[in-house]
Amino acid sequence: MKVVRFLASALKWSALHFLACTLIVPATLKAGAAGSGITGALTLLTKILYFPIMGLALYPRHWFPGHWIYVPIAFNSMVWGVCLTVVLQMARHLLRNSQPDA
Repeated sequence: MKVVRFLASALKWSALHFLACTLIVPATLKAGAAGSGITGALTLLTKILYFPIMGLALYPRHWFPGHWIYVPIAFNSMVWGVCLTVVLQMARHLLRNSQPDA
C-alpha cells in the first residue's frame, strides 16, 4: 500500500510539474514581447523548472523534433515528481519523530 501511495503522490507532483513546464514558456514569451519587467523572473523560473534534463541539455535536440519535445519534458517532470515525493515523505517522517510523545 505504501508503494501505491508513493507512486500516486509522485504522479500528482509530476503532472503538476509538467503542466507548469508547458505553461511557463508561452507566459515568458508573451511577457518578453510585451516588454514586461517580470520577464527576468519568469526566465529564472523556467530555468529552475527545466533543470536537470532540459536545463543541462542532456539530450540532442534533434532527437525530439516538433511535439516530441514533450517526451524529455515528461521525463524531467517524473524526476521532479519522485524527488519531491521523497523529500516530502522524509520531512513528514522527521516531523513525526521529532515531536515528543504525549
